[in-house]
Amino acid sequence: MPKPLSARVEMRAGRPALMLNDEPVAPLIYALSDCPGARWSWEEVPTRNIEQFGLRGVRLFQVDLWLHQMLSADESIDVTLAQRQIAGVTAAAPNAAVMIRLHLNPPTQWIYDHPDEQVGYADTEAHDPPIHGLHRPLAHDGESPIRASFYSAKWQDWAHLKLREFCAKLAATSEGNALCGIQLANGVYGEWHQFGFIHHDPDTGPAATNAFRDWLKEKYQSESALAETWQAPGLTWDTVKAPDSPARETARIGILRDPQTQRAVIDYYTFQHTTLTDIVVAFGATTKATWPRPLITATFFGYFYSIFGRQAAGAQLAAENALQSPHLDAWCSPQSYEAKAREFGGPGNARGIIGVVRRAGKLWLDEMDMPTSHVGCPWEEDFESTPADDIAIHRRNVMQPVTRGGGQWWYDFGPIGKTPDFVTGGNCGWWDTPELLADVEALTRICQERMERPFERPADVLLVHDPMSFLHTVSRRHPSAEFGKLPFTTSDPVTPLLVDNLLHGLYATGVAFDEALLSELGTLDLAPYRLVLLATTPVISDSQRKIISEDVAQDGRHVAMLGFAGWSNGDTTNPEHSASLSGIPTRLHEIENVAHTLTLDVTTEDRALENSVGIPAFEAADDDVIGRWSDGSISAVRRTTDAATWWTFALPPTTPEFLRQLALTAGCHAFNDHAEVTLIGDGLIIPHTITGGPRRLQWPGGPVIETNLPPRSTTIFDGPTGTRLHG
Repeated sequence: MPKPLSARVEMRAGRPALMLNDEPVAPLIYALSDCPGARWSWEEVPTRNIEQFGLRGVRLFQVDLWLHQMLSADESIDVTLAQRQIAGVTAAAPNAAVMIRLHLNPPTQWIYDHPDEQVGYADTEAHDPPIHGLHRPLAHDGESPIRASFYSAKWQDWAHLKLREFCAKLAATSEGNALCGIQLANGVYGEWHQFGFIHHDPDTGPAATNAFRDWLKEKYQSESALAETWQAPGLTWDTVKAPDSPARETARIGILRDPQTQRAVIDYYTFQHTTLTDIVVAFGATTKATWPRPLITATFFGYFYSIFGRQAAGAQLAAENALQSPHLDAWCSPQSYEAKAREFGGPGNARGIIGVVRRAGKLWLDEMDMPTSHVGCPWEEDFESTPADDIAIHRRNVMQPVTRGGGQWWYDFGPIGKTPDFVTGGNCGWWDTPELLADVEALTRICQERMERPFERPADVLLVHDPMSFLHTVSRRHPSAEFGKLPFTTSDPVTPLLVDNLLHGLYATGVAFDEALLSELGTLDLAPYRLVLLATTPVISDSQRKIISEDVAQDGRHVAMLGFAGWSNGDTTNPEHSASLSGIPTRLHEIENVAHTLTLDVTTEDRALENSVGIPAFEAADDDVIGRWSDGSISAVRRTTDAATWWTFALPPTTPEFLRQLALTAGCHAFNDHAEVTLIGDGLIIPHTITGGPRRLQWPGGPVIETNLPPRSTTIFDGPTGTRLHG
């Protein structure tokens, strides 16, 4: 019988390290998908891919299971299927450590038997299409499915009971000795998104409504206090309802809700997100309490980027309690689905605020589900790549989270994709070519070697976000679409610039940045940062304003307020709140042609919005103006004081060239002399270039690296030594 695995995440020399039996292991995982034909480890194609990754040095593997797949006729858990999944992995890769993605969804009949525990939608009726034959249990999660509500106490009790039973029974088997972690899953595709959130407005069902009423009772204590705050005379606990879609889709001040008149919507989303955090953390606690030795608890959580403008409706925004909890070790998400992130030359970034997660001692894991030319993409008919591009994108995607102090898994949809040579080969994995498997081996070796070194990411730009700010910004539902046809339009044209577009631009500046929550500014060591970007921060409390004025805007630092930053103190919203912080007179400006030009030295950026929206405008002397709206009013200002330089941008700069110039003006260090995607961290400089050509790279204090890069390539350098490691 193999020695039982003990697994934990431990902060070692600046990085959250995955430890197996007290030895650090590179957090790189090969994962089977949940799809019929590709999900069972003992079948021919999955077995081959597990074996091939194991031969390339990959130690960690993941498989999917649903609780309801293991229910016996008497409703007890039978772990035979889990045993077969683990045994299939260890037969192909004898040294394997296995993580199970365990879906906590109850069986369909349970949901039908408990109608009051179901998800409700503000804009439509719940519906499940007919099912025939083999299917993916999560296939229709993004529509308006009949599902158990997260807020159902009956479902929570059932899931905790079955989770405890699963852990106790599997731990008593020899196969359980190879288990290193459980990834707890539910919601859309197992990712703790509210069901149907992209196209609909959940959750208005009885379970969620009752939980919301209980939450309000604790917050307001009396019906009169609630009625007064909501401006709803006669409101009682029993008449409270979740907000309807028109209420959720209305802004009063530019893109912002008015907390004086729209507190009901803000309260509902606050309940939805804070309660969801408590629910997920509780499942982590049950897992750790039941498993007889240390294991890793993971979960999809902390989504922020690439949520299609539906962060309030379906992300997990109340992250801080989970960051502080000992019950969740690893946070996960697929890499961004934004086209500019995934295409060649994009950053391939995660969907979470990774710097925050790393500082909290949690291990970040990307789900890397980028297809290759070898098989193609089953849900993207027009997907195109080449073998050479496959290598460059693979290298970028694997190393992207590594340079941020995390890891990733290869999530293999290849066996259900197109078949490259059916006559001779049949189905195969996305990465099952000699060239890609050689790259897997090289990257695994590099990452494993670096586990013994201190993690370094000398960032001097700080990107500040407040996830809960999305409770205050408007968004609307997207029209229904086929699977894989992701929406990228939004009713709020400003926020996407502050979120995904700004991030993409920063990755391509050649400058290193880190991320922080607004709430962290009072405890964070600010000394390394020359430029602080206040991005999604429309709500800044009085105490936070004091920290920004007295701690952040000091020592010659540059502070940029972007979009509607600082327009609210949580109780009232108006432009004077922002002006009192920056010292720059600010107003709401109504303009038909929402377009402006920014100019900094010889660098310019033009931006036009398709949607008409109330937008910030400023007053300043001509010498301080760096941007103007199409009607001549001011859209961006620089103001210098003895302590700091303040910048205000009604629309954030997002082009790599302008952001690079802004960073250099603030005194930041350039790792790459070109503005292109450059992954920086863990002592590595990794240019991902379209054009190639001569480059000058330099780690702070390290040697100058003069190199000539091939076009359409990704190359890995050790910054402190200047050594070319791969590519």
